[in-house]
Amino acid sequence: MAIEILADFMRYLFQCAKTYIEQSHANGRDMWTSFEDNIDFVLSHPNGWEGPEQAQIRRAAVLAQLVPDTQEGQARIRLVTEGEASLHYCLGCRQAADGFQVCQHTCYVMRLNQLFRKMSVS
Repeated sequence: MAIEILADFMRYLFQCAKTYIEQSHANGRDMWTSFEDNIDFVLSHPNGWEGPEQAQIRRAAVLAQLVPDTQEGQARIRLVTEGEASLHYCLGCRQAADGFQVCQHTCYVMRLNQLFRKMSVS
């Protein structure tokens, strides 16, 4: 049951993204058609999740029809931990920093000769 709920949510988010792209770009439908079968998905999961839980996320993506249930389809799914996702978000921030500390959904940025400064990640 949980996998089906996750699949429904993934399908909904995918449809929202498709609608947004098609409606917000002058050639949105043509643009969408050009890449809709080649989308790579990067999905995050809690830090402690391993093989069995990750397999459920992959299964939900197939049920949501994001990717086909083939090796090629599975290759289009990348799984990252929430910690990795938070770190990449912090690294992508406009402010350069000398160091980072990621704790759950909060990023601490350090500049030379200064203490860590809390930066909210939402």
